[in-house]
Amino acid sequence: MTFLSFWNPDFGVRLLTDCKSICIVLSLLHNNNKEESLFRYICTLYTYSFYLLPKRTYFQDIAGVLGSNVFTLFTNFGLVILLGRMLGPEMYGLYTALLVVPLLVVSFFQMGIRPTTVFLIGSGKEDENKVVSAMLTVLIFTASTGVIFSAVAYFFVGTEGYTPLLIIMALLTIPMRLTSIYTGGVYLGKEEIPITNMMNWLTGLLTLVLAIIMVYFLKMGLFGAVASMMLANTIVAVVAISMLVRRFKTRISLGNPLIGRMLKTGVVYALSFLTIQLNYRLDVILLKVLSEPREVGIYALGVSMAELLWQIPLAISIVVMSRSANASDKKALNESTARLLRISLILGVFISAGIVILSPWLVPLVFGEKFTPSVLVMQTIMPGILMIIIFRILSGQLAGTGHPEAAIKAFAPAMVLNVVLNYLWIPEYGANGAVMATNLSYSLASVVYLFIFSRISGMPVKEIFRFGKEDWSFIKRFIDRKKKPESRNER
Repeated sequence: MTFLSFWNPDFGVRLLTDCKSICIVLSLLHNNNKEESLFRYICTLYTYSFYLLPKRTYFQDIAGVLGSNVFTLFTNFGLVILLGRMLGPEMYGLYTALLVVPLLVVSFFQMGIRPTTVFLIGSGKEDENKVVSAMLTVLIFTASTGVIFSAVAYFFVGTEGYTPLLIIMALLTIPMRLTSIYTGGVYLGKEEIPITNMMNWLTGLLTLVLAIIMVYFLKMGLFGAVASMMLANTIVAVVAISMLVRRFKTRISLGNPLIGRMLKTGVVYALSFLTIQLNYRLDVILLKVLSEPREVGIYALGVSMAELLWQIPLAISIVVMSRSANASDKKALNESTARLLRISLILGVFISAGIVILSPWLVPLVFGEKFTPSVLVMQTIMPGILMIIIFRILSGQLAGTGHPEAAIKAFAPAMVLNVVLNYLWIPEYGANGAVMATNLSYSLASVVYLFIFSRISGMPVKEIFRFGKEDWSFIKRFIDRKKKPESRNER
């Protein structure tokens, strides 16, 4: 991917118009040993090119993240189609259930290091090299602890249908995924969002390509599906670390004073992420325990397709978190966040309507008649998916300004409700019972979070939802900017 950046015209212009930066890059290349690989040169050039980036607008950053997310959406969609077709409902259910434990463990052992890193670097109060060094030291500890914790969790959850090798590969995704997440926080803190985008879409692309080779061509089944996930995350983790260590002076040391500060702040973020992810994934675990793998597969496919709706608010929340850590005008930040929420909700309603209308035709066509029951899952979970957009957008600002506890207050009661309703409804209604429980828990969490955001930001709820034509003024500004270069060229 990094090699493709040389074909970006903006990259070339920035290098040609900043001699000082060219000298920096050339001196770095000159001082390297001749045995250094071309890959490491490319990483250096790619990383240092971002020193020359001009200040990007909200719209540009959101468009960049959204473009990356849309590309990832298509690769994930392709992966779901491939695995659904090749594995079938039962094996796809086993694949989904196998990866739930690593996903939950990664959610906790992120330890909030990513948003904490964003906050520390974005505030400009700490030495960047010390922040990065502390982050890498914590990464070694959390990655190893996460693997051990997951191995124990598999023992309690049950390993029926899985070989030891499958479990080992699932465990190996944990340190690789944590590496990408942690390093992404460094670049978000510096508002160098394109690098974080790269780590996002490259993972999805590699997973799809490897799955095509291993599952479709080599017919390796469940083993190939898990192996492609593990290998893709490993490659991206190596790229991320290579770029990081070439830019910053890193030193692994337990004596770094920022480690304690990161962990202290990170525990709250960790509990926040874990509580959120438990709400997202507990239903899969409970379905596996209270139902059968086929029901897990039906539910997982329907939910994964519905969750594609989250790509727009996810892109916005990433940018909001990055900007919040660097913002000085809190009133303007509140207004921007509220405007982005209103836009996201309107877009979400139209997209969800399209999914509800088209899913009865698309699901059997794309995934086969075996997954037809997923249509009802996809349609009925839409209210909950729409409600969680509120949280997705607003959480970006509160996380970027150091309020991770807000998510715990909103999602802890929702999680309890989710578990109780799943136990009551799954035995009788199967996957559809899990959907009903999800809708209610998502709605409760989002409403509670909305009022918490209103209290912390000082912005009334009615002001947050004050829809108006000015919400869409960014479209006119974008068109005007596009017209200006054309008018200059004509003159």
